[in-house]
Amino acid sequence: MSILKFKSKAAAEIVMLRPHAETLLKIIGTEAGERGVIEACDTPRAMAQLVAAINQERMGNEGKPEVDLTDLSPEERRAIANHVSLEQRAYPLLKMLEAAHQKNVDVHWGF
Repeated sequence: MSILKFKSKAAAEIVMLRPHAETLLKIIGTEAGERGVIEACDTPRAMAQLVAAINQERMGNEGKPEVDLTDLSPEERRAIANHVSLEQRAYPLLKMLEAAHQKNVDVHWGF
């Protein structure tokens, strides 16, 4: 499985598995080519779209009953224990976008 690196002059490099990075880029409306850029002027929109998707996931989970782990197979229990929410996945990129916005610099990937 390949990786994708996000870089910005405003923050430390972020390394993600490509499928996870592609999901985040799709959310912000950017195609995940081999290389790309989120320009400084687009960081507010990108942040807003990530936050909206995170909130949508949170609202979708509200009111769901707690899962009784005793009814699940060992594989299902492992899957639940290892689940990573969109919020957790998006957090590093969201922070990079915020820093890039504050410093008025771009966010690049694939370089």
